[in-house]
Amino acid sequence: MTFKNKSVNLEKLIEFGFERIEGRYVYCTEIFDNQFKMTVKIDESGEVETELFDLETEEIYTLHLVAEASGEFVGKVRSEHDRVLEEICEKCFESSILGGQFTKKVIEYVQKRYGDELEFLWERYPDAAIIRRKDNRKWYALFMTVSKKKLGLDDDEPAEIIDLRFDKDELPKIVDGKRYFFGYHMNKKHWITVLLDGSVPIEEILNYLDNSYKLAK
Repeated sequence: MTFKNKSVNLEKLIEFGFERIEGRYVYCTEIFDNQFKMTVKIDESGEVETELFDLETEEIYTLHLVAEASGEFVGKVRSEHDRVLEEICEKCFESSILGGQFTKKVIEYVQKRYGDELEFLWERYPDAAIIRRKDNRKWYALFMTVSKKKLGLDDDEPAEIIDLRFDKDELPKIVDGKRYFFGYHMNKKHWITVLLDGSVPIEEILNYLDNSYKLAK
């Protein structure tokens, strides 16, 4: 189980059942037919530490951490251990790749209004994610982090962007090469790229996002 590119949500840890003890958040549960007590400790930076205690032998169990260890028993213990971590990761951690202030606002808006979540489809591009409609699975937003120079700007600074579907007749009227661009990595006749650096008011971005959602129908 990996927590790479994830940030911990401390409030969700408490909701999950963690207790704050001596500066860390601690969760205990029994796994493998109550044979092992599993303790998960997470600090405020999101660093995760686990421990398995064999209730029968009253000793710490570590074989599940040894990659070379094989066999049905250790395999099942490892699977149970990872299952708990996967649940914690899903319910208490959030993606930290697209962490800009405006990007977060857009993602929160999408989650509340449409109930859609980010999907990271490309292992080669971990900082790229799409959002699509539930009914027809069509994309209506693509988030990426790119060098501003790739957008035609005279700046190597990385920037978070969003690609949105746009009316093809209106698209040339709004593209200015400064804040709005023809779709980056998308069809330039039907998609627009918007900087998420604060240069475009959040109200405008959300309005264009709603329109993109409709166009995806």
